[in-house]
Amino acid sequence: MQKHWADFVQKIDADGRKILASNLNTDIPKLRNDTTLWIELPNDTMKKEIEREQYDLIEYLRGKLNNHFIKLQITVNEQTAKKFAFTPEEKYEKLREKNPVIDLLRSEFDLDI
Repeated sequence: MQKHWADFVQKIDADGRKILASNLNTDIPKLRNDTTLWIELPNDTMKKEIEREQYDLIEYLRGKLNNHFIKLQITVNEQTAKKFAFTPEEKYEKLREKNPVIDLLRSEFDLDI
């Protein structure tokens, strides 16, 4: 299932639907049961975008998996938004969490964000 999901994302990305492809890549789909695929997103905007465009995805997966009862369940967990860094300051903070020595590099070369 995850391979077909990734194939679909790659296909729509190549077709120029990059926002939808990016949203679908945000989480790895999990099986809730035999017919329900579940993903968790960091915000409601992404959820609405996927819900609006989910028909092609579901039809693709139904055909590939030979399961015409597949449905998609999307939940929003704003705590997952902390995993993503959007602004330069947030990106710097993420790097700093991983490697505190980056402050030394920043001060040594008098770098600014």
